[in-house]
Amino acid sequence: MSPKISEESKTQKKSYIIDNAMKLFSQKGFVETSMEDIVKATGMSKGGIYNYFKSKEEIFLAIAEDRFNKRHSLIESFEKADTSTEKLKKYIQWVLGGLFDEDTLLNARFTFEFWSVVSRNPETLVAAKKRYALFHNDLESILKQGVADGEFNSKLDIDSMIYIILSSTDGIGFFNSVMGIPLTEPIIENHIDMILRKLIGGNEYDSL
Repeated sequence: MSPKISEESKTQKKSYIIDNAMKLFSQKGFVETSMEDIVKATGMSKGGIYNYFKSKEEIFLAIAEDRFNKRHSLIESFEKADTSTEKLKKYIQWVLGGLFDEDTLLNARFTFEFWSVVSRNPETLVAAKKRYALFHNDLESILKQGVADGEFNSKLDIDSMIYIILSSTDGIGFFNSVMGIPLTEPIIENHIDMILRKLIGGNEYDSL
């Protein structure tokens, strides 16, 4: 077997484990799901699973990394001709619009449970903060460009706005996936509208 095929096989196995683990986490919850449950669901040996992941926490962190990569790829896919306003609208629409999908909904529900449990673990908390930093950097690039181009308010507090954007989108996800208060398209549109009004300043957004 060539090294390339071997690496592809490894990636496929990891994805297979992650997919099965996510189904269990969504059905039973993070706390109630054991590595033994994951072994049974995959049909792999315990040693086979541990070749890839040493714990269910590691599996989740792999899931979190995959989710970040998808968001990062989205931002990289934006056309250079897109304005910063267009990029931000696409970003928020993608993050919140995904919650209409049942699989994404289950994923979000599990995510909130996971972070509430493992944030008490210092090592995992460090990983959570690194994850926040990655999302922060991607949004920072959009907002800084918007300021540089004169599109956003020159006095904009970028760090504060990134905090607000990330925490508010997570909050909407919590209301929708955990509390069962349905998300609608008008909610997404109004959320984007409020964010952009602050970024641009005053009522200038009305003319866009």
